[in-house]
Amino acid sequence: MSDPQFIKVRYRISEQVNREGGMTAKMAGDRARRELSAEEEKARQAVRETIRKLEGLCRDRNSTMDAVYDLSTEVLDVAGLYDDRPLSESAYALCELSDRLRTQGRVDWSAVNVCTEAMKVIWGAEGPDRDQIRDVLEGLWALVDYVKVAEKEEPAA
Repeated sequence: MSDPQFIKVRYRISEQVNREGGMTAKMAGDRARRELSAEEEKARQAVRETIRKLEGLCRDRNSTMDAVYDLSTEVLDVAGLYDDRPLSESAYALCELSDRLRTQGRVDWSAVNVCTEAMKVIWGAEGPDRDQIRDVLEGLWALVDYVKVAEKEEPAA
């Protein structure tokens, strides 16, 4: 019987990490935060414009819940990128609401308008005011739950 032979495998990633000129995770995170912060004003303008589009849909009332869902995901994407939890949660509530409505084949512009106005208030709140919006978010989720309950109460055909 021959003696066992041990072969050390060299992984490409370990070679890249050990190469001079790389960066640590902290350095990469700091760099990403700097680059994101440089684009923050553009992102804020994009969210502002998307909320205006949602307000327009609520005013015109001739669009589909798919359009509402698409716009609310735009807000959710940007808010998540900047770790804006209250805005993310309000946008997510509108996503859930519009998704439940569209899967039921229903349209409820009053409910969509409530979510849009709440999102607008959250978006405009700054400093200590942002800490006071937990009740608003709970109200949005109560509205979403109400739509879910209404779905169960509809009589079967």
